[in-house]
Amino acid sequence: MLKPKAITRVLEQATTGGVKATLLLNSEGSPLAFKSDLDSEARVYAAISSNIWNTFEKNGKNLLRDDGLKFLLLECEEGNVAMTTVKNMLLCLVAKPEVELGILKLKIDALKRHLDEQFQKVAEYV
Repeated sequence: MLKPKAITRVLEQATTGGVKATLLLNSEGSPLAFKSDLDSEARVYAAISSNIWNTFEKNGKNLLRDDGLKFLLLECEEGNVAMTTVKNMLLCLVAKPEVELGILKLKIDALKRHLDEQFQKVAEYV
């Protein structure tokens, strides 16, 4: 069984060095676990991130005839965003504008690997 508090502690480790929020969302965009300064910010980040991801993925499948979107890096006026999938969930990091996209990519890749390993262990016991 997954423990949201344990997942939140893992997400908290990535919420450093200018990263304002780390979120794990279900396929509908609802937060399953997150670490953010404000809950209201996390819900807004979740809604926007899910919408952007789904739009890019839908249009990318039609255009590229690919398996789907692997990751997304966005440079915005108010900050930078990195998104990827973990199993059938969306992982999102929201950072301040001064955080380089390369740093975000490294953080999200490391977090994805860790979560993939943990979820694989859970799947083996089910």
